[in-house]
Amino acid sequence: MAFFATAEACDTNAAHLASGDLRVLQPIFQIYGQCRAFSGPIVTLKVFEDNVFVRELLETKGEGRVLVIDGGGSMRCALVGGNLGQLAQNTGWAGIVVNGCIRDVDEINGCDIGVRALASHPQKSNKKGIGEKHVPIYVGGTLIREGEWLYADSDGVLVSKTELSV
Repeated sequence: MAFFATAEACDTNAAHLASGDLRVLQPIFQIYGQCRAFSGPIVTLKVFEDNVFVRELLETKGEGRVLVIDGGGSMRCALVGGNLGQLAQNTGWAGIVVNGCIRDVDEINGCDIGVRALASHPQKSNKKGIGEKHVPIYVGGTLIREGEWLYADSDGVLVSKTELSV
């Protein structure tokens, strides 16, 4: 990925920010993974303390996409761990954004992907297979739809209705 600065994107896309075509997620995410900056088309997932669908989606070809998981902001267990981080890297995902927790932080920090999450938590999630794939979700104070574009760097996370020029 060519370097993409979210601050510069905000400066040069004021009209898109004003219209809502470009949105800034609230600054609530911690930075994990080797890729501090990443971007790609969004795949959405809504789950609560259950990561069966997380694995199912990460087992598919990532093709540079970003998985955005609305985990309901739960701080009671992790939705992504080291094995899923490695899987995401191996299947070609650009990144994962979790409205919830991750675990195996050292393993995830060794993966060549970008990860954003609220925090880390050592407990694994349930495995019931409950959730919704490819649905609109509400994360970081904004509505996010499948197929929109996500841009993340050290300054923050942006969601755009369309791909932005680098």
